[in-house]
Amino acid sequence: MSKDKQNLKDALQKLEKIADDLSNKDVDVEAGLDKFKDGVALIKFCRGQLKKAENEFKKLKDELEVEDEETDEETDSPF
Repeated sequence: MSKDKQNLKDALQKLEKIADDLSNKDVDVEAGLDKFKDGVALIKFCRGQLKKAENEFKKLKDELEVEDEETDEETDSPF
């Protein structure tokens, strides 16, 4: 597993724990606020990682489409 995937997985696990902690009715207000801030930072990180993955996917897809177009042009050539 790549480092980015592992970091994303770890971040999601931490976020899930924060959500569980915040759903507890006995959360101290200040501790809850700190956990909420941590959760927001983790969400931003996860969004960034997912955006990177999406951009990489699009780049690879575009490369395949260019290769397909080049292959089509070669097969359409009368020579």
